[in-house]
Amino acid sequence: MPLLAILLVAAAPGQDVVQLTSKTQLKELCEALRAQPSETDLDPAQIAEARKAAQARREEAAGRWYRVEVPSKGFAFGRYRAQDQQLELDGDRPLRAIDDTLSLDLDGIDDVSFAAGSEQVTAWTQEKKAKALKLVLVWKPSGARCAGSAAAEAWRIAGHARSWELLGAQGTLASANEEGDPVGAGPRQMRVEKVTLDSDDAPLENEGRSRLASSQAALDRCAAGAVRTGRLVMSFSVHDGRVREPQVIMDSLRDEKIAGCVARAISGTELAGTGHGTASLTVQ
Repeated sequence: MPLLAILLVAAAPGQDVVQLTSKTQLKELCEALRAQPSETDLDPAQIAEARKAAQARREEAAGRWYRVEVPSKGFAFGRYRAQDQQLELDGDRPLRAIDDTLSLDLDGIDDVSFAAGSEQVTAWTQEKKAKALKLVLVWKPSGARCAGSAAAEAWRIAGHARSWELLGAQGTLASANEEGDPVGAGPRQMRVEKVTLDSDDAPLENEGRSRLASSQAALDRCAAGAVRTGRLVMSFSVHDGRVREPQVIMDSLRDEKIAGCVARAISGTELAGTGHGTASLTVQ
């Protein structure tokens, strides 16, 4: 029985992830993804049966999740967003694994980022240079079938991942979920960056941040449910000394639930002044 088939059977009872570690497995996976009837001297009934068997083989291989370790040289870091404390993956090139024989084109790699402070980024970069850092993926084939050849020992597969994990000498360093958002970064907090009113006749010393101090606890509760970091800009009006009709005018979080929570949190907040105002807030 082929090695990959043995692993598929072994994975079936208690787990749904196949460990993909060798060229032999990779070759068998590509053969399964490209499976076609091999016999030529068949009658119509046998051809139909052979096609059915080949389709079943393709679907079984494509329906599995595979775990692959990408070595330090097989991936690259992208931009570091200091304000969000997130390090992105470089999605401009495919990931390379299994002795440089597998190229992975994964959907959404441009959106993958890991929670990291600047000191962590420096440490990870050093580990990567020392070839002690790995990117561990759980992914599934998608789209076009496997390209490449056994003769050249080079294969290319498109797919999408359900988890991303940075693994160092001391274990797991950071993770990202199926959407590419950091996980395990601890509870988020909401920082009020600036609050201004049309009636302000001069810049305030603390940029008006204290104007929403009474709403800070409610804002932090909103931030605790955020999947990603980002920025919100809210417009509002002031009537009878209170914030009214808050509306989102910019949302880099792309999360209507969080935006709605923030609007409710600041609505009714006591605020001296009149007219319209703007509040800039950051989830961190």
